[in-house]
Amino acid sequence: MRRRWVIWLLSLATALASSSAALGAPADSGIELAGGDGRSVLTLRGAVLGTLEAGRITVTIRGGDPQVVVQGEDWQRRTDRGITYGGRDIRFRIFRGSWRLVVNGTGINASAVGSGLVGLRGDGRYSIDGEPYQAWPEEYQTIRLGPDL
Repeated sequence: MRRRWVIWLLSLATALASSSAALGAPADSGIELAGGDGRSVLTLRGAVLGTLEAGRITVTIRGGDPQVVVQGEDWQRRTDRGITYGGRDIRFRIFRGSWRLVVNGTGINASAVGSGLVGLRGDGRYSIDGEPYQAWPEEYQTIRLGPDL
C-alpha cells in the first residue's frame, strides 16, 4: 500500500513539473528518498510527503504560508528554528511556500517536488526525476533541485 502511495505521488509530481514547463514556467524537479537511515535536509519551495519509522523532524517556515501536517508524533517542541516532532511512525506533508525540513532517524521515505536544495548523509537510496536509484552519500552532500530559489 505504501509503495503504491509513493508511486502515485511521483506520478503527480512528474505531471505538475510537466504542466509547469508546458506553460512556460521553470520546471521543478522531484526527488524520492527510500529506506533512508541518517540525515536529510530539504530546503525547498514546493511540496513533500513522507514517513519516518523512528527519529525526529524539524520544520522551519522560510516564506509564504505553507500547509504543514505531521501525524503520529510522540512529542513536539517549539524552538527558535521551528517545530521539532519526534517519535515512531511519523507521517508528514508540507505544501506551498518555502520551508526547511530536517529529518534525522531510521526508515526515511519521502517524495518531494520543487526547487531548492536537498542534503543527504547516511544509508538509503534516492532518485531524482525518475532516474535510476543511487546510494545516499556517506559524507554530507547537497543536491540542487529545479531552478534557483
